[in-house]
Amino acid sequence: MEIGLTEYLPTPITRDMVLDQLRPKLIGDAAPAQNDRGGHVVSICGAQGGAGATSVAINLALQLAETTKAKVALLDLHLQGGETAVMLGVRPGPGLRIALENPMRADTLFLERAAIEVNDRVCLISGDEELDAKLDITEAGVRHVLGLLRQRFNYVVVDVPVPFPASIYPVIQMSRHVLVLLEAEVTGLRNAHALRNAVTNIAGKDRVFTLLNRADRAGGLPRATIVKALGAEPDMIIPDLGKGMTQAVNLGVPALKHVSGLRRHLAPIVREITGVGAKKSAGWKRWLGL
Repeated sequence: MEIGLTEYLPTPITRDMVLDQLRPKLIGDAAPAQNDRGGHVVSICGAQGGAGATSVAINLALQLAETTKAKVALLDLHLQGGETAVMLGVRPGPGLRIALENPMRADTLFLERAAIEVNDRVCLISGDEELDAKLDITEAGVRHVLGLLRQRFNYVVVDVPVPFPASIYPVIQMSRHVLVLLEAEVTGLRNAHALRNAVTNIAGKDRVFTLLNRADRAGGLPRATIVKALGAEPDMIIPDLGKGMTQAVNLGVPALKHVSGLRRHLAPIVREITGVGAKKSAGWKRWLGL
């Protein structure tokens, strides 16, 4: 196998890097497209209301920054009724809506004014529009905002509204990881299938991962039922971590500060996204999807 200078893989090695560079040579796929050098986009999609997608997005963004020492943007595209700002105890302004509706008015300085600093490495970009507001979010606006964020941040974690409006498709297309999050309930299983299919149709199957949140919660479906319905074990699992998660929301502080165990259960997700801490003996067939 011949590998040129531009195809060497710098550490940490991620699943994406292996897929992009080695799989075409091993199984004869078409050559990969030109590498995209913008910030790494991770989308979180809740398969049901109250499944914890926003909480996972917040704490994943914080742990990504903590683990990699990189700059992370947390983008909440729920402009009406979004919970990210509430969970962090902050109040966003109108900047995100203006940028999404009229990309000609959005530049780097504009987004800097719209961003709220969560800590020295993580910034929140969100909105808080009235529920009866008539929004006109455009695909061009979404592309422009995401492009600006990818220029300034190493990672962009996006809390994505479901079902996906057509204007949101660019987020899914630009995401290297799309986490479909569900709880152990019948509606979650049903919607997870539909969401996975939607992501696959928009961006391809190699980017979608199933995250079972609050696993083994009292009253939830048995694991065997979940595996049978999904056709496989969930790719990622976070167990039920108790009332501390709800208390963190009510206090307006990240759960990472108060819930023991959350950091440990987010670590495998961070490894999948970044490659940091991945074992050298990881199975290559699993990475290559063979």
